[in-house]
Amino acid sequence: MAQRNKDQEPRSKAVTSYDVARRAGVSQATVSRAFSRNGYVSDAARQRILEAAKELRFRPNAIARGLITRRSRLVAVVMADVQYSFYLTLLHELHRSLHAEGYQALLKSMPSSADIDGVIPDVLSYQVDGVIVASARLSSRASLMCRDADIPIVLVNRYVAEDDSFSSVGSDNIDAGRKAAAFLLAAGHKHLAFIAGLADTSTSADRERGFFDEVSRQSGRQPARRTGDFTYEGGSAAARELMNLTPRPDAIFCASDIMAIGAMDVIRSELGLRVPEDVSVIGFNNALEASWTCFDLTTIAADIETMSWRAVDMLTYRMDSRAPRPQHEYIKGRLIVRGSARRPDAETIQRLGAVEE
Repeated sequence: MAQRNKDQEPRSKAVTSYDVARRAGVSQATVSRAFSRNGYVSDAARQRILEAAKELRFRPNAIARGLITRRSRLVAVVMADVQYSFYLTLLHELHRSLHAEGYQALLKSMPSSADIDGVIPDVLSYQVDGVIVASARLSSRASLMCRDADIPIVLVNRYVAEDDSFSSVGSDNIDAGRKAAAFLLAAGHKHLAFIAGLADTSTSADRERGFFDEVSRQSGRQPARRTGDFTYEGGSAAARELMNLTPRPDAIFCASDIMAIGAMDVIRSELGLRVPEDVSVIGFNNALEASWTCFDLTTIAADIETMSWRAVDMLTYRMDSRAPRPQHEYIKGRLIVRGSARRPDAETIQRLGAVEE
């Protein structure tokens, strides 16, 4: 008689919550409540259920539970440019905050220059309970699709000026631009410049607005300006153009650290100039690379941890109550003083709430 192949062995029947209920001497509904984040079960019953589940090697089926409760406990996180350390840190903090609330993150990554229209149908097919859009562009078409599906959205590190119906949390970018300008002007710089990110993003626009307003208020002049698209290559190209101007800028504020790093490499390696003796450079985000000795980048640190838990708090509130009124929060960043920019006097550093490293 031929020996039975292992692949032909009948599979053992999967253990269900009903099996656990029989072993523990409780109802199936009690077992479901025991494995639910908000379900109430007495301590004694919970202990019996956990012991029975361990003996039977039972694992709760999240998909089945979602079909019953009509809640998947999944939150889609749509994020741009995950390859940059700032976004990886933001993703980590969002995941940690979601997990603390009993949710799992479903990541969808895309280029920062693209709208999220293409990923929304895919996201909605997973029956997510909510969507967090982090540093990606939300189009009117994508927002309409989520509204039609009755799925709440919270924007992180971005807002849509034309649509006030979505909750959002991000940095106080106008204040950050003002701080950068005040710092550079107090250090004695006369010819300031700004490298912007993408033209239609609120983060870059607000940093530019704060920077230009403060420079104009204090000096009556307008900074030079180029666009770097939030990329290393863009920051490099923008710096080349700026450094060919007359007069040549003696200080540059970049809307992101990755553009600042690209600008510094051009200034030092291609043009043979010194940072900060010839040109001061300030970035934004306090990316991991900013503290590296080769860059030692003065930057404005976004409070990623606070942004993340506030975004999750807003989303869970809207998912639970369907609150009609959106919330908007803007969290002030902190100026981190390192070696890429000339230091002003100690009084200015203290007034700006800066931290010296």
